[in-house]
Formats: sequence, C-alpha cells, structure tokens
Amino acid sequence: MKSYAEIAVQESKEKVPIGTLLVADELILPQDLDFALDHQKHSMQLLGEILIRIGALQHTDLDRILKLQSSSASH
Repeated sequence: MKSYAEIAVQESKEKVPIGTLLVADELILPQDLDFALDHQKHSMQLLGEILIRIGALQHTDLDRILKLQSSSASH
C-alpha cells in the first residue's frame, strides 16, 4: 500500500515540499512543521535538520522522504 507522501509525489507535476510530505505521512505534526518553518526564517538550517534537532523526526524517516521527494523532480 502506498503512503500518502508517495501518492502526493506521483500526482504532482512539481516538486512537493518536504514539509508537506512529512505531514502527509504523519511523520511530524503540523505544529512541528510550523515551528521548524518559523525557526528556519531566522537561521540558515535546513528544515529536516531543525526537525531532527527538536526530536520531531528520525534521520531514517528524513532520508526516505528526501529520496521520495527527489524522485518527484525527475517526473
């Protein structure tokens, strides 16, 4: 069975934002994404790095979603 993130990538004609994929697969909470996006405005950190640092995301999950996201760019 495909995950929501996989479906989103397949149906999109553009690169799907990493935060959208993480929330779609319920790997992070929407409020974690909001916090990380706000923090990102004031730092030079990548979104995934912030989410891992605050304990909202596991590195293995980030790697999997990044691979999925990069496959959307090749469609």
